[in-house]
Amino acid sequence: MVDEKKDPQVHEDDMTEKDRPSQEGLQEAEETVEAGETGDDVAELKAQVEEFKDRCLRAYAEMDNMRKRLARERQEIVKFGTEKLLRDFLLVYDAIHKSIATATELHPEDEQFIEGLRMTEKLFLETLKKYQVEPIQAQNVPFDPNYHEALMQVPREGVEKGMVVDEIEKGFMVHDRVLRPAKVTVSG
Repeated sequence: MVDEKKDPQVHEDDMTEKDRPSQEGLQEAEETVEAGETGDDVAELKAQVEEFKDRCLRAYAEMDNMRKRLARERQEIVKFGTEKLLRDFLLVYDAIHKSIATATELHPEDEQFIEGLRMTEKLFLETLKKYQVEPIQAQNVPFDPNYHEALMQVPREGVEKGMVVDEIEKGFMVHDRVLRPAKVTVSG
């Protein structure tokens, strides 16, 4: 069997009607060649190709950046989407905490009731912890405006200036974000 090598040139006989260049197209090409515009046109076309390549690469980079930003935003929504609900639940925690303080002050003899309230508070805090909600440490620490809200400044002997001395309302964080700052008094 003999290997036949195909001629890389396309013969006019092998072309279909639509593949054949039109007479007008051939005339235009001949006129362009005769006018000497091919060198300038080729350089112009190369410049356009480079410009389109650059635009294409920039568009791909922009799409990639947008995709990454949207993924980051989606993670943020999932991570912090429950903030409003959790803030509302903190009002329930405040009510439980105030109930314990009031019951301890007014009815110290009703130990079972007070213990029940403390167990409810503990369960509530454990439930918040499941959702990465943690109380902010506010006792005997230096005042930090990122985590604490100073309601008043009080002079205290034996306490360094700028230290948190009392916690009026407990603050909480969700993940690495402050959900509610701790309301405190600061030594002055």
